[in-house]
Amino acid sequence: MSRSPGRTGAFLTPVRETRPRPTACLNCGSTQVDAFCAACGQRNVDMRIPARDLALDAVEDGLSLDSRVARTVLPFLFRPGLLTVEWTTGRRARFSSPLRLYLLTSFVFFLATSFSADVSPAFRFDESQDEAERAEATQEGTADDARSVVPTGTAEQHEKLRTRGWLGRTVDDRWKAFEAMSREEAVTRVQAAFREWIPRVMFFLVPAAVLILALLWPRRWFSEHVVLALHLHAFAFTIFTMLFLVRFLPEGGVREFLSAVLGLSLPAWFLFALRRVYGQRWRLTLPKAAFASLLYLVAMGIGLAGVAGLALYFA
Repeated sequence: MSRSPGRTGAFLTPVRETRPRPTACLNCGSTQVDAFCAACGQRNVDMRIPARDLALDAVEDGLSLDSRVARTVLPFLFRPGLLTVEWTTGRRARFSSPLRLYLLTSFVFFLATSFSADVSPAFRFDESQDEAERAEATQEGTADDARSVVPTGTAEQHEKLRTRGWLGRTVDDRWKAFEAMSREEAVTRVQAAFREWIPRVMFFLVPAAVLILALLWPRRWFSEHVVLALHLHAFAFTIFTMLFLVRFLPEGGVREFLSAVLGLSLPAWFLFALRRVYGQRWRLTLPKAAFASLLYLVAMGIGLAGVAGLALYFA
């Protein structure tokens, strides 16, 4: 049996062993194939398979890094959907797996943003306004209340809230906890909890995207939707990382131009990827892309609301 060069420890799962193999390598066309191609070393399997089998392949391929990453970068960035087509049609030996690409780009993004305390602009406060409020509160003798991030509740309000069952008691407990915190402490703790939970919620947006694609393109293989969703999110993480880094450039035309180009590149990449992967005309691709984007924004809104709730609960 041929082995893939440079891939020590590769294994065959029982599902993969029983799966019918192509009679010729899908990557190079050689007929000298068994479990692997004798000519190029690619595993001899057809990727038009059930999603469960695709997951088994992705886990194995996602646990290692090799030189294929370098060969993946240019088509990944500048030829939307090409890697998805190559991967699902069997030409995979030259490129990194979708799961590996997703994990790598998400890791780089969250690593980059972890070095900045300004990860979530939603939690920033106007310092001048804050100082004015503190000065006014000091004059009124209520400086301690002004430093709290939430208004101080009365005993009647807390008692009424605790009669509303488990949810009411939970909200009341968090309210009292935030009352005891200074504004700075509350913001710091919420930001820390936000950074901890948002990667987990972002991970669950991948299956949401898969379901949306499957809904709009129901006659395609489910594995195609999975691979495209992983590539799409990997590209999104790449753009988010670049946008984050652009913020450190001096203010001016160059910074604004790069931000605009990067901001437009994500929807453009999505459109061209859909066109290449599913092969439909623009008159069908454009409305489907718009509807898919709308559904995804709804899913993202639900996810971000969940992150905000978790951040407040665990802060």
